[in-house]
Amino acid sequence: MIVNDEHKETLIKIAKKLIRKPHSVPTDENDEPTETYIEYLSLMYNPEVSKIVLQLPVFPDGIHIAKFAKTIAIDKEELIEKLKEVSRKRFVITRGKVYALPDPFLIYDAPFIIKENYEGPDGKKFADLSRKFFIEDEYYRKWETSWKGTPYMRVLTVSEEIDPEHEIIPLEEVYSIIDNNNSFAVIDCPCRVRAGISGVRECTDKYPLHNCLQIGFAAENIGEEPGATKISKEEAKEIVKQSAEIGLVLATDNSAKFATVICSCCECCCGMLRGLTEFDNPRAIAKANYISTIDDDACTACETCIERCKFNAITVDDFAHVNPDRCIGCGLCAVTCPSDAIMMKRFEREKIPGMS
Repeated sequence: MIVNDEHKETLIKIAKKLIRKPHSVPTDENDEPTETYIEYLSLMYNPEVSKIVLQLPVFPDGIHIAKFAKTIAIDKEELIEKLKEVSRKRFVITRGKVYALPDPFLIYDAPFIIKENYEGPDGKKFADLSRKFFIEDEYYRKWETSWKGTPYMRVLTVSEEIDPEHEIIPLEEVYSIIDNNNSFAVIDCPCRVRAGISGVRECTDKYPLHNCLQIGFAAENIGEEPGATKISKEEAKEIVKQSAEIGLVLATDNSAKFATVICSCCECCCGMLRGLTEFDNPRAIAKANYISTIDDDACTACETCIERCKFNAITVDDFAHVNPDRCIGCGLCAVTCPSDAIMMKRFEREKIPGMS
């Protein structure tokens, strides 16, 4: 909680340090950090720690702890001890002896990635405050989309059946993303954890929690945490396959150069998909460069695809019809089409940042 005016001013300075970073922070009409967000930060940083972390560079930049100790005139071992708890909780990011202030993305998600945080005494406060500023302060716009209008995450397509086993495998980059990395860990979905703590999770009996796939540095950073499970490359592929089969939308970083996560997104809790299903942000998430296409002769009008589509992109009369403006290319309709009447066809509509 906010202890006094000095503490509040330090927290405001931390928030302002994050404003121009990707994902930014929730702000009011005067471009000042909102009261709710400052209260949220106060759960992370007490008065003493807030003054220290204010001096840290923002991740992915960092500073060696020895240099940082000299800069702020504190004994190195004493400084490590002062930052021990917040480092353990990921409210300060450490890479070996390099320390950093989390970026806005990590500030928003860390309380729901680390079990010590969301199972601790402030877990409910974290959840309720973050939901409040996400919705009421319209933080979802900044969380989902950059100033340039580019979504931070993009949909990955799944659909193709392969003979003779008829296994459903992800198309486009899903497997190649996994094949290009060597470290993997799976954690509980932070979005569903947050919603569950606040008592508003609609998919409790529908979708599992433990299927948020961390990749590369993210997996190495989180893999030893309680609740995280280190897995193999083949196990990672199996997780994304299972997620698609049960109706979760696969999404990853909207960048051609790196991926830190493959999310298994539901329509009711996901911070990105809700921009399309609940909020007024058509650029909440980048669509896949595929689109559902119906074989009119094969379609039996069974309406399975309507049940699978989360975006009201399909209507059915004598056969199914796809609205290309609403279809995001996830491929979930094709995965379980009993008559194999849906194919995912290439449809160039999104340029992936960093791709030449």
